[in-house]
Amino acid sequence: MSVSSAIPFDVTKAWVQTKFQWQRQITAARFSPCGRFVFAAGINGAIIRWDLETEQQVLFESHDTWVGDFAFDSESKRMYSGDYHGTLTCWDYSLDQPKQIWQKVGSHNGWIRKVTVSPDGSRIATGGNDLSVRIWNAKGKSTDQLEGHQGYIFSLIFHPETGDIFSGDQLGMVRQWNKKGNLIREFDLSVLHTRLDNFLAHVGGVRCMAIDTTRNLLACGGFTNAKSNSFCPGDPLISIIDLESATEVIQLKPTIKADGPINGIRFLSDGTLVGVGEGQAGASLSFWDVEKSEPIHAIKMLSGYEVDVHPDGMRLAVSRYETNGRTGNGRHVMPEEYVSNDGLVEVYQLSEKPMEDADS
Repeated sequence: MSVSSAIPFDVTKAWVQTKFQWQRQITAARFSPCGRFVFAAGINGAIIRWDLETEQQVLFESHDTWVGDFAFDSESKRMYSGDYHGTLTCWDYSLDQPKQIWQKVGSHNGWIRKVTVSPDGSRIATGGNDLSVRIWNAKGKSTDQLEGHQGYIFSLIFHPETGDIFSGDQLGMVRQWNKKGNLIREFDLSVLHTRLDNFLAHVGGVRCMAIDTTRNLLACGGFTNAKSNSFCPGDPLISIIDLESATEVIQLKPTIKADGPINGIRFLSDGTLVGVGEGQAGASLSFWDVEKSEPIHAIKMLSGYEVDVHPDGMRLAVSRYETNGRTGNGRHVMPEEYVSNDGLVEVYQLSEKPMEDADS
């Protein structure tokens, strides 16, 4: 499934090149830095690796609960994964058979929701339900703990050039930290948070972030105007922040009907922002010129959870769920039986579909 560099890049012609299916719902999806593999994290604790050429499937099994997130260091060929019991695991992802290098049980008090690796591979940052961002070195030693968030950590990224950490939480607050762990500034994204008087819990939060270094922009995804705690319907939204002025410059919204959050966003090489969301009413994979509020192209789909860009810049991996045909997530057929929705990773090609594939 290689891609010719001569194929013209065109997001408006995006099409599904291949699909990888898993028998449980999956959340995060990532391409490996080498470009050979696509990975996905399952709610049954497995991390699944597929070879993009041969479609061979290999399981990374160590976690005994949902894997919240995972991230790669390109130089060392390491992958770091965190789960809902607070366990952080380091792997060599490149071998024919998975090799666990180290594991830290109790690295967080409860869920690890996000894992990210610094541009130079020297720092691993994790965040979750204990309200803290924790920093680790490549050997698994804790080197810092960043405190101050009042809500669960939903999103976490390193700035590709400065190495600063941006952490986004459930209440719509984004914090920027320097390499020494000092808080530089805060961004108020409370537009992505709702808590009405009749709500039993907070709804929303900064679900995802991405940085465009060329224009010094921070994109923050989620949803606004939540209507209730039941299935949490609301209006999907991306807020674009100018990092120099620390002000919001535009809000981006899907045009395909949806009522759930934007869960994953990435900037493409030409500055286009791609985002995927979920919802009971439907969802989409949408592409924006960030100077315009409406997308330049959108593809209707079932709920999506993550999007990633291949190192060649011409492909996307999108993780989403595949319904099992029942209402609800695996409604019982018999009292002792529970059937989960399936998971799906779709690999999109960002170019016109070749003639030989046009009828497939």
